Amino acid sequence: MEREKPREELKETELETLRKELARLRELKRQKEDAKQEIVASTSTENEEIQSEAQYEAKVDVIESKLNEIDKALLKQFEDIDQRTYEQHAGYIEEQLQALEEEIIGETGVIEKELSPYEELLNEYPWLEEQKYEFMYSIPNKKKNPNDYESWKLEWSKVTFDYAKYAILHIIYLREVISEKPFSNFQNRQEAIKEIAEELVNQELAKFISKKQDKIRVYWKTLEVWADDLYDWAIDSGKVGPILIYEIRESAQIGLNSLPKDDLEEVFRILSKDNRGSIIKTEDGQIAFKIKLE
Repeated sequence: MEREKPREELKETELETLRKELARLRELKRQKEDAKQEIVASTSTENEEIQSEAQYEAKVDVIESKLNEIDKALLKQFEDIDQRTYEQHAGYIEEQLQALEEEIIGETGVIEKELSPYEELLNEYPWLEEQKYEFMYSIPNKKKNPNDYESWKLEWSKVTFDYAKYAILHIIYLREVISEKPFSNFQNRQEAIKEIAEELVNQELAKFISKKQDKIRVYWKTLEVWADDLYDWAIDSGKVGPILIYEIRESAQIGLNSLPKDDLEEVFRILSKDNRGSIIKTEDGQIAFKIKLE
């Protein structure tokens, strides 16, 4: 029987998932705003344009209010409350996110609902659901069929790498991902995902970040690219003062806002080394970064 997750790890992983979902909904909201602006811009008469825009702005205000309410709930200090209270908060947030997604998507044809990571994978790797490739869900014999085994590892490492990218996951918990498609179809799920994780590490596309080797950090973007993204985001957002990590968590683009803390600090060092800013320590000991304006 699989052991229950420690409380702190449960809080960390669940909260990260909820934060990522909130960021995804904010992006959906932005897409809908853009689409609505195009619709309003093409309205035939001035009166119709004013009316459409006013109605939409009112709806946007309601959605933004709900997003802010959820955001505040996410920022509560869960470390100071018991597990039951945490689960109550998490349940409330999940309900609100689901309801809000339906409201944001709203009118059919304005924007399309995003594909799931698995649906994205199927576009790239259609063989995942083709009956003639069912053998790919079994690990080839290393001794009898070494070439097949190496080919199997290579192909599945590509799938897993892209899965992390499509799901916007920086860290993959091996015992969790085996319950997700397509990995849930493996005959020997635990052994298969461990073999694939080791292959990603061997290719230097990932690294184990626990002594038990039960989770990996997947680098579907290099830290140098994330450094460029952070710099561009700061410039575009007019961040002239020191940027704290919590600001990146709240405001930055999807993916960048969920980077592990150690990676963000490394990104700061990369930018500092490139003379694009400087690292600052605040009075309470936090690390911040001040962008150098060109």
